[in-house]
Amino acid sequence: MRQMNTEKANFGALPSWDLSMLFSGKNDPRIEETFQNAQKQADDFRRLWQGKITDSAAAADILPALQEYESIMQDALKPLLFASLLHSANVLDPDHGALMQKAQVTLTEIQNKLLFLELSLLALSDEVLQRLISSAELSNYKHYLTNLLKTKPHRLSEDKEQMLNDFAVTGASAFMRLFEEEFSHKKFWLTVDGAEQDYTEEQVLNFLYDADREKRKRGADALTAGLTEDLRRLTFIFNILGEDKRIRDKYQQFATPESARHLVNETTQEMVDIMSGAVTMHRDLVADYYNLKREVLGLEELYDYDRYAPIGETQRVYSFGEARTVALAAYGKFSPVMEERAREFFEKNWIDAETRHGKRSGAFCSFMTPDTHPVVFLNYLGNSRSVRTLAHELGHGVHSSLMRKQTLLNFDTPLTIAETASVFGEMLVFDSLRTDMRGRELLALLMGMIEDIFATVFRQHAMYKFEQDFHTAHRTKGELKLEDISELWIKRQREMFGDSVMLCADYRIWWSYIPHFLHTPFYVYAYTFGELLTLSFYDMYLKTSDKTAFAERYVSMLEAGGTKTPEELLEPFGIDLSKKEFWEGGFAVVKNLVEEVKELWRSGC
Repeated sequence: MRQMNTEKANFGALPSWDLSMLFSGKNDPRIEETFQNAQKQADDFRRLWQGKITDSAAAADILPALQEYESIMQDALKPLLFASLLHSANVLDPDHGALMQKAQVTLTEIQNKLLFLELSLLALSDEVLQRLISSAELSNYKHYLTNLLKTKPHRLSEDKEQMLNDFAVTGASAFMRLFEEEFSHKKFWLTVDGAEQDYTEEQVLNFLYDADREKRKRGADALTAGLTEDLRRLTFIFNILGEDKRIRDKYQQFATPESARHLVNETTQEMVDIMSGAVTMHRDLVADYYNLKREVLGLEELYDYDRYAPIGETQRVYSFGEARTVALAAYGKFSPVMEERAREFFEKNWIDAETRHGKRSGAFCSFMTPDTHPVVFLNYLGNSRSVRTLAHELGHGVHSSLMRKQTLLNFDTPLTIAETASVFGEMLVFDSLRTDMRGRELLALLMGMIEDIFATVFRQHAMYKFEQDFHTAHRTKGELKLEDISELWIKRQREMFGDSVMLCADYRIWWSYIPHFLHTPFYVYAYTFGELLTLSFYDMYLKTSDKTAFAERYVSMLEAGGTKTPEELLEPFGIDLSKKEFWEGGFAVVKNLVEEVKELWRSGC
C-alpha cells in the first residue's frame, strides 16, 4: 500500500521567505499596475528616443537615455522575479505558473519595445562608439558599453530580434517550465518500514548520503524508476531545447555551441580550454580518491550509489539554528561587513529552507534588481553538506547585497566570477566546522568536502564535455535517441571515474534530471571555473600575512559588481586567468586535502 511521506526531521524551525519587498501576494493589484506602468513608460521612451541616437549625439545626450532605460527595466523585472520565486516555492499552484507566464510575456513585450536602444548604439560608427565608451559622462557604463560592442557580430535586425524573443516564451522558456513542473510534481517511491512512501527528488537524492548501503541502493533505484517513467518526455524536451539553441546560434552567427556562453561569461574558448586541460590532466585524483574510499568503507567494489556514503554509522545533524550560528561566525571571522550582510538574511526572513512536495529541488540565491534585496532558496536536510550549501548561497547573497550600490546595467557579474563569493563562503564554513573535529569525525568531514569539490570540478567538467558531445551530435545527426544521449553521458562519466567506481546500467539515464543543461546551456563549466578559481584564491588568503587587508580588497571586489571585467576584478590579487600555473593552485588545494585524508586513514581513523 502506498502512503504519503509525512516524516519531518528535527531541524528546528525552518524559515520561509518574506517577498513583500516585491508584492504582497499573487493577487496584489500592484502587479498589474507595474505591468501597465512599465508598458506605458516603454512606449513613451520609444517615442522620445527612437531616431535620436546618431553619430552626432554627445555622451551627455545619451546618458539620460541609459538611465531611463535602467529605470524602466528595473520595474519591469519585478513581477517576473516575484512570479518565479512563487513558482519555485510551489509549482503545484496553477496561479503561480499562470502569473509567471504572463510576466514573461509582458517583459518580452517591454524588452522588444526597448530593443532599439542597444541596436541604435551598435549602429553608431566604431569611432563614435569608442568615444562614448571613453567619455567621462558615461564612465559608469564603460563596461556595459564595451561588452555591448562585443555582441555586434551576433545582433540581428530589430524585427528578427523581437521575433526570437517572442518565440522564446512559447519555446525554450515553456519547455523549461514543463521540465521544472515535471520534477516538482514528481513522487519517488521507496519502501520504508514495510510501507511504500513517496519522496521528493531532493529527499530521494539524499538517500545517496545514507550510511546504510541498502538504503543508498534503494534511493538510486527509486530515482531511476521515477526518471524512467518520464524518459520519453525528458528526451523530447532535451532534443527540442538542443534544436532551439542550434537555430538561435545559426541566426546569431555563433561558431560553436558554447560560443554564446563564453561571450556572456566574458571569457574565451582559449581560456576555457586551458582550464579544461588542467582538469583532464589531474583526473587521476578522482580514481585515486575513490579507490581509497572503497578501502575505507571496506567494500570489494564501489558502485555509483556508494560515492557519497558517509564514513561512520551516523551523521551529525545540525539544526537550522546551529547552521546559522556556524555560518555567521565563519563570515564574521573573515569580515564584519560580510557577517552583517549575511545576518540580514536570517533576521529579515530572506530564506526559504523547508523541503516539501511541490517545491523545486536544489538551492539558489535570486536577485534581479539593485533596489530589491536578494533571497536564498534551500532544501535543508540537516547534514554538514546542508550547512555548507547554506554558506554557499549566503555567499551569493552577500555578493548581490554588496552590489546593490551599482545601477541595473552593472548589477551582476559573469558566471565565472559569480561563483567566487559562494565557494569562498563555503570554504570559510568548512574551516570553521573542522576546527573542533578529530579522528573519524574529521575524516568524514574532509571526505565529504573532497567529494563536493570533485562534484563541482570533475563532475561538472564531465557534464561540460557531455554537453559539447550532445550539441555536436545533434547538429550532425539531428534528433538523438535516448540510447544515444545516454551513451554520450556514460562515456564522459567513465572517463572521470576510471576503474574506481562501478557505474550501474541505470546510471546511464541520470543526465535527464539535471536542469542546467536546459535553462542555461554550458552553465556547468562556470562551476568548474569558479571552484578552481576560488580554491586558488582561498589558498592565497590562508597564506597572506595581512588578512584584514585581503578581506577589504575582497569586499571591494564584490562591491564592484559588473563594472569591471573578470581580469580587472582579480588584478589587485595578482591573478592571471590565462596562465596555466594559476589553475594548478586550485589542484594543489585538492591534493593536500586528499593527502590529509590518506594520513588520517593510515593513522587508524
